[in-house]
Amino acid sequence: MQTSSKSYRLVSADWENIADGILVEEETLPNSCYLRDNSAYFLEQTRGELTIVYDGDTPVGVGKLSILPDGSGWLETLRVRPAWQGQGVGKALYRHWLAQRETYGCHALRMFTGVGNLRSKGLAEKNGFSVAGTVIGATRKLSGVSAFPKTYDFSPVRDRQQALMLLQQHCPRMQGFVVLNNTFFRTEEKTWDYLWEQGMVFADRQQNLVVLGARMLRERGLHLAMYGGDGEKCLGFALAYTAGAGLPQLTVSYPPAQAEIRQQLEKLGFLHDPACRIVMERSF
Repeated sequence: MQTSSKSYRLVSADWENIADGILVEEETLPNSCYLRDNSAYFLEQTRGELTIVYDGDTPVGVGKLSILPDGSGWLETLRVRPAWQGQGVGKALYRHWLAQRETYGCHALRMFTGVGNLRSKGLAEKNGFSVAGTVIGATRKLSGVSAFPKTYDFSPVRDRQQALMLLQQHCPRMQGFVVLNNTFFRTEEKTWDYLWEQGMVFADRQQNLVVLGARMLRERGLHLAMYGGDGEKCLGFALAYTAGAGLPQLTVSYPPAQAEIRQQLEKLGFLHDPACRIVMERSF
């Protein structure tokens, strides 16, 4: 599918032109690239469309509309090459996404940005989005760590109703969202089903809860989307599981007002990001 906006062409990405999208991303954010390692996931394993923006025959922007389990649209990997920033490329993508969301029946669109990224936030606001949540991230590097000394009796929750009960019980302190790979999922039943079906919901005999996994790029590390109960046990299991899988890091994202979580993480050597992230949302 192709549409036009001003002098730009917006083209659905496929295996024939994905290299153009990769070129845009690697020039725009060389230290934060997804497309090269994640092309198959975006092109074949998610509903939605990866779109490349062309100025003539030159690729100048890229962005992905993904359909999340609750039916909302998630806007990600929005990149514009430096020489074309401020020239309407991002606006063209937003117009395209607003049209697409009707095709996919999305009841809401969301995206995230850094709390200090006023350009990104402002562009979203111009398209009817507003701030819906804030999180701070913390990461524990595990390179060279093969295992942690303690063992824990956590295991995947096999019963759906038990999983839903535990998730609903512990979600209030997450203030509306759980986060995997910088993707904000609303705390609601369709999200719980997704997490459970993906085998990300763990509990022990005392009903301590850990939601652990990755939406994509698992080889880069796991994400602790939520935990509840005995924090020391939950975090200990999450670290042991991640290290035991030979993965390089564990990341946690949570509302910054949760001082208890911050203390627990810092005690275990997690390093916090320098700034928070916000999720922007528009409902329809």
